[in-house]
Amino acid sequence: MLSLFTAMGFPCPLYHIAGIPCPVCGLTRAFITLAGGDIWGALVYHPLFWSVPLLPLVGYEKIPIRTQNYIWIGIGVVFGIVWLVRMLMFFPHTPPMNFNYEAVIMRFLNLRP
Repeated sequence: MLSLFTAMGFPCPLYHIAGIPCPVCGLTRAFITLAGGDIWGALVYHPLFWSVPLLPLVGYEKIPIRTQNYIWIGIGVVFGIVWLVRMLMFFPHTPPMNFNYEAVIMRFLNLRP
């Protein structure tokens, strides 16, 4: 699993413990693909990659804190829905929504293929 955390030496905890991708899985690959000029490929890796650069705007000082909280909740809900759709459509065989058979739980239960 290629990710910013993996590149920095911090693997995704959910992916490496439970074996399933997290809601932001694929963002790093999406930005790397976008840097290569492939917008469609970036959307395939994570359809919400375009929203990440806009997230600092939520903390704009003129937006009331209560409104900011609602916006953050909305963003979380949208990422959760997209994650569920991606899990239903692509899990467990299509990267980045693939299953990690080497995850801690899989090794503990000895369920590796």
